[in-house]
Amino acid sequence: MKDMGSKLLLAGLLALIAAFGGAVTENVSAESSYRVVVGFEEGTSGRYRTAVEGEHLHTYDSLNAVSMKMNRKQIIEMQKKPEVAWVEFDQRVSVAAERETWGYKATEPSKARSWGLTGEGVNIAVIDTGVAKDHPDLNVRGGVNTIEGSTGWADDNGHGTHVAGVLNAQPNNRGTVGIAPDANLYAVKALNKDGDGWESEIIAGIEWAFKKDVDIINLSLTTCSSSIPMKKTLEKAEEKGVLVVAASGNKTPCNGRYLPDVMYPARYDSVVGTGAVNDEFQRAAFSYGGNSLDVVAPGTGVYSTYVDAKTGVNGYEYLNGTSMAAPFVSGVFALNREAYPHYTIQQLRKEVRDRAKDLGPKGKDKDFGHGLVQAPVNPFKDVSSGRWYYEPVRKLYVDGTVTGFRNATFRPDGKISRQDVVTMLGRTLNLEEKDSNTGFPDVQENSYSAGYISAAVEKGFINGFPDGTFAPRKNITRGDMAVMLNRAFQFPEAGRSYFSDVNGRYYTEAINAAAKAGVLSGYRDGTYQPSEPVSRAELAKALYESKEYSSR
Repeated sequence: MKDMGSKLLLAGLLALIAAFGGAVTENVSAESSYRVVVGFEEGTSGRYRTAVEGEHLHTYDSLNAVSMKMNRKQIIEMQKKPEVAWVEFDQRVSVAAERETWGYKATEPSKARSWGLTGEGVNIAVIDTGVAKDHPDLNVRGGVNTIEGSTGWADDNGHGTHVAGVLNAQPNNRGTVGIAPDANLYAVKALNKDGDGWESEIIAGIEWAFKKDVDIINLSLTTCSSSIPMKKTLEKAEEKGVLVVAASGNKTPCNGRYLPDVMYPARYDSVVGTGAVNDEFQRAAFSYGGNSLDVVAPGTGVYSTYVDAKTGVNGYEYLNGTSMAAPFVSGVFALNREAYPHYTIQQLRKEVRDRAKDLGPKGKDKDFGHGLVQAPVNPFKDVSSGRWYYEPVRKLYVDGTVTGFRNATFRPDGKISRQDVVTMLGRTLNLEEKDSNTGFPDVQENSYSAGYISAAVEKGFINGFPDGTFAPRKNITRGDMAVMLNRAFQFPEAGRSYFSDVNGRYYTEAINAAAKAGVLSGYRDGTYQPSEPVSRAELAKALYESKEYSSR
């Protein structure tokens, strides 16, 4: 048995099932049998077609063709015959669907996806055996090879491609889908075709990832011993605000004994140590646990992208291992990074720990850490499902109309300023931001709202006060909100009054028109209270209803 103290090993186990398709490669033996379809020239007799050397499968009279199994030599000879019009390799086809695996469902990224959270804008480096460059279900932005004497970051093992797919498989109706499909994926080939590598080459890969300004590094690899250079490198990652996720390790003895804690680098405090559970949410038999275990994730029967090391053919594979669990956690961190862009990595780690589903004894334990990792539900801590404003806020967040605050809140009951209303209205209507010189002396040209205020003035949606000011920071009233919405969406005239306290003022027509359109509503006592300030939730609902009305 090799000494595991100096070399790094993949944290994966054996493959269970492979399903490959694609073109024949030069690595396949000349004696291999291929499925082909042979087309014949017009007038070629059926007797000749059936006499062709090879294993006949189907005859197509309408095409004047046959499908066969032939070896390479037979195919070459067939192509030379004057009676043959063409020879095509038979292609594999599959249903136009992708598989949401049990691991995907267990970590619940679909909730985050309903809010548009897909990892967009988050940079992730997978330091592994490389990634298949041309796999149709992956979108790799670039890569590097840090192995001495080796070039190219293509995967010649399969492990790295599988890890990448758990993270980043594309929602393209094929294969499977990753936890963070819109994250920017970078491949670092630091492990060889056997899945082995040196710490020095892993560290070089981490240094390269720093230069790419990555947010997350996935290390689905293990070693038995701590080392000063690796520990310092990972501490530097933490200082730089880079999250590092590592596999806890499969239960391989180190120098003849089992470790009392997770393997390295998962054991370092600066790293999120990740163990594996099976589909019954029990600790996988092979998964190392211990005091340093942070969380667990699906690690058995994980279906993901793969490349066959011998043929180079892209496909999909079921694998087991803590290697497979780690990218689930990296993907969940990517969703959290997108949802909470102002969080520090310490805040992100706390968020993931707090949201984890407790599986063992209450609280953190050696088998499950803080529990099964879960994707974020939505980007706002104070917007919960079931509230009357939940769906409007969700829809407007997805299309980029509303944003929250740095502490991950929306503050639905908070008052909203006139400049914020114009900004949200401009985003809703996709107004082109105009010259930041608005003409209002109290609107600064470098203000985030200045361009939208200029555009809204040009469109006639807003105007200022008699003294020539706009009062951008003043809370907007319910009456003024109705006026802005009515000018922007042009609701039809109401023809009557809907509220007892709305009569004869500048906002009367706008309020009644918006009420008739179903955009605005009043209170139980029959009033609208036009002079009252508008809450952020009320504005979100009004904008949402206005968009719905205009799309009918």
